[in-house]
Amino acid sequence: MYTLHMTRADFACWRDHARRLLAARVPPGDVLWQSEDSAGDLFASGDTDLPPPAETPLALKLSRHDLQRLECASRYWPTHHQECRWALLYRVVWRLAQGEGDALLAGDRDGAVIEQRVKAVNHEVHHIHAFLRFHPQSTNEEQYAPEFIAWFEPRHDVLEGAARHFIDRMGRHRWLIMTPEGAIVCDGRQWHIERPDAGTFSVQDYQALSAMEDDAEDLWLAYYASTFNPARLNEKTMVRSMPSRFWRHMPERALITGLISHARHGARRLGQDSRLADQPGHVITLPKENYTKV
Repeated sequence: MYTLHMTRADFACWRDHARRLLAARVPPGDVLWQSEDSAGDLFASGDTDLPPPAETPLALKLSRHDLQRLECASRYWPTHHQECRWALLYRVVWRLAQGEGDALLAGDRDGAVIEQRVKAVNHEVHHIHAFLRFHPQSTNEEQYAPEFIAWFEPRHDVLEGAARHFIDRMGRHRWLIMTPEGAIVCDGRQWHIERPDAGTFSVQDYQALSAMEDDAEDLWLAYYASTFNPARLNEKTMVRSMPSRFWRHMPERALITGLISHARHGARRLGQDSRLADQPGHVITLPKENYTKV
């Protein structure tokens, strides 16, 4: 039995181990992958020294698309009852190297798990794009301090996948996104992912940095309330699309309950926030030719 210790976000290390294991023809059952998301086998007596290549080593060439899918699946953090991600990935490449070309197909037992994990990671990337809120910072004293900071608690490792979106949107601004497992740091020109060796970032760290007043928050809340359409409210869809686990770090959380209650008690007929609906103005009627007969 060979025991390999992995960190949470080290696909490159896994890939190097997998190459050497395939070259030595080590089957998946003879490898114990241990990581933070895998409790491991307490009774296994393993060796981290990998064996030399076999006389007829296995080799595998993957397309860029398949390699990207495997890397994306590796960013899925299994729960306690799910298989270690590194073991799953190695079993898939072992099967592919043995000629089982369907090991990555959605109809295969392993391919289906890979597909489910890829979708879960991509969905979490969408979540950070949609529900992360930056908080402006005072940079009078520190020239290189971030101008904007944010906190997010992802279920999977989405830092790499989410970074490009914010780089494109934030321009030359300096910003910092903190998560329990690391941070994206950008100085307006270059960016990197920081993963502390000792300890992790905490929401208390973020709160200490974001204690200053945020004048833009009032503007954002006014915008959010004015664009809320009570006539189109579907609470089940809203919770499914915007899970409540994100609410506590979103400024609009203070409005959501009131807006829902307002919609339930007659605001649906207005189709917009009552503060706008009650404003004086003229009713604009469209010419008859603009109407479509049904």
